[in-house]
Amino acid sequence: MRELTDDELELVNGGVGLLGAAFTAVTAGGATAFNGGSVGEVVGATILGGVSGFFGGIALSPYSSGLTTAMFGAFSVETGILAGVVGS
Repeated sequence: MRELTDDELELVNGGVGLLGAAFTAVTAGGATAFNGGSVGEVVGATILGGVSGFFGGIALSPYSSGLTTAMFGAFSVETGILAGVVGS
């Protein structure tokens, strides 16, 4: 058995989505809290923001093809809109 290279590790774990999910979760939750949202609204916006960032990371991945980019890009936009609605 051998140790995986960095490129192989990125292929195994996907290498996408996690940083975008964390960033958009914090951004959506923080914006909702700053605008006086309730605890439920902050939690909802944080979760949907994280999902939006995760899908956006997949859509912009160098490993995705045209159909994958379109599909996950649409998911990202949809959940981003939902995060905005929940946060308002």
